[in-house]
Amino acid sequence: MNTNRLSPLTVEHLNGNDFAAFGTAVLEPQHSPTSSGAGFQCWFGVGTLKGEGFRLGQVIARKPPGGIVEMERHDHAEMLLPVTGALVQVVAPRGDFNNLDEHPPAFAARAFLIRPGQAVLIEAGTWHAAAVPVEESTLYYFAAVPDEPDTAGGRWMPFDKQVCFELDFG
Repeated sequence: MNTNRLSPLTVEHLNGNDFAAFGTAVLEPQHSPTSSGAGFQCWFGVGTLKGEGFRLGQVIARKPPGGIVEMERHDHAEMLLPVTGALVQVVAPRGDFNNLDEHPPAFAARAFLIRPGQAVLIEAGTWHAAAVPVEESTLYYFAAVPDEPDTAGGRWMPFDKQVCFELDFG
């Protein structure tokens, strides 16, 4: 049974300025394409995944019973791209990645709505929860580097305050 204090967390529409502290928001194009041809327009370079060894994964996300109670972080960037429906990504600022006992700061957590056609590139070290679907379930792709065992990467940690977030769509 979850004994954490339930707290609402307002879901914000994704935009580049508000998400910049956590990574890059990839939104619908607002400028001319970098290339085009018969039947296509291309916007190349909308984001960069730095490093080597990235792999693609798929997730079928379902709403977590009991709310959002924990987060993880990695020493590499991670990309999320919703496919079959909108997602909410809860993030919190980076801290001391080498501190294996550090917990994500609940007071600084933010929730962003990511719609199909949008994506987020989460910067290395940024705390993030598992993405939550707006509907009952959603398929999404992610790109990441597999975490090494016994490191801070991929280690799920509860919030620093005994809190459980319930998403508030306002």
